[in-house]
Amino acid sequence: THWKHGGIVGVIGYGGGIIGRYSALVDQFPGVRQFHTYRVNQPSAWFYTSEALRKICDAWDKHGSGITNLHGAT
Repeated sequence: THWKHGGIVGVIGYGGGIIGRYSALVDQFPGVRQFHTYRVNQPSAWFYTSEALRKICDAWDKHGSGITNLHGAT
């Protein structure tokens, strides 16, 4: 891919949190030179309600890039 991982902020282990993202295609897409995504990791045997996901997304829309990375369970 053309995305580089910039590290994770405020997470014990590697599960979720704020992740820095950097693009290798800055000449073509200068607006996404660098930004952050919010990774939501679902704990085992636990599911987010729609209300909880809306709150997470609303907070990230207000304070972050608005781009989330939701890790699913099978």
